[in-house]
Amino acid sequence: MAAPAEGISLADLQSTTDALLASGATISEINAVRKHCSAIKGGRLATATQPATVHCLVVSDVVGNDLATIASGPFVADPTTYADASDVLDRYDCEVPDAVSRRLDRGATGELDETPTAGDPVFDSVTTTIIGDGMTAVGAAADRASEAGFDPLVLSSRVRGEAREAAKTHVAIAEEIAVTGEPTSPPAVVVSGGETTVTVGGDGTGGPNQEFVLSAAVELAGGAIEDAVVAAVDTDGIDGVTDAAGGIVDDTTVDPAVARRALADNDSTAALAAADALVSTGPTGTNVNDLRVVVVPTTDT
Repeated sequence: MAAPAEGISLADLQSTTDALLASGATISEINAVRKHCSAIKGGRLATATQPATVHCLVVSDVVGNDLATIASGPFVADPTTYADASDVLDRYDCEVPDAVSRRLDRGATGELDETPTAGDPVFDSVTTTIIGDGMTAVGAAADRASEAGFDPLVLSSRVRGEAREAAKTHVAIAEEIAVTGEPTSPPAVVVSGGETTVTVGGDGTGGPNQEFVLSAAVELAGGAIEDAVVAAVDTDGIDGVTDAAGGIVDDTTVDPAVARRALADNDSTAALAAADALVSTGPTGTNVNDLRVVVVPTTDT
């Protein structure tokens, strides 16, 4: 569903998306740009389908289920503008093709029509229903943990921010459970969803879920708890631009020095592959964002 706007090629869109994904921009910021480079996103598909009645069934891969952000909102009013899109590129210092820059500049000066906004009659015949989201996966994982004899703790389905930093928080919670029995007692499973990001500064290969588990491996190697296991996957089966869905580690999986070097070069795939710690599912055909599981076993006292 790319449908590049007039004057923009598919290659232009791909290059722009790559630059935004590497910048650390949020999905809503990324989609503000993509909406204004597409012929159908940002409510424009609703315009194209008039006067048909449209029932839109949505599987959400966006934290918070913002309908205007999911799939860049082809059937939803767009609260962003060309100027907003330009601001995103400036904020993250993204280099994009000239065709994209020219289009955003023309739109910001009023030469191009804006995407339809709230109150536009094109949306009068559109209804939208969310049929699956991040909490769907988180809830299912928690149920499975309970069936296996663990006390599940649903942390959040809205975790976001830098993947490697989020991992530190998850391991800290696992340590608290193991040492003090708070906020739940082991054996326990901490489950979270959401969408973390990676600000790319190195030349390696990886994705946010792989960076998450690699950072967790460093924290686990500190020795505060033993035998804990951390797994993280993207539910679409594709973490970043890799063939892996994510990874799984414990405190002995990856040498901390190796993990730190890999993180510094954003090369989590190579480090996890060498440790046979990648999780590969193949494309799942759906996407409700990331799923993370931390298993905290009962420890001897």
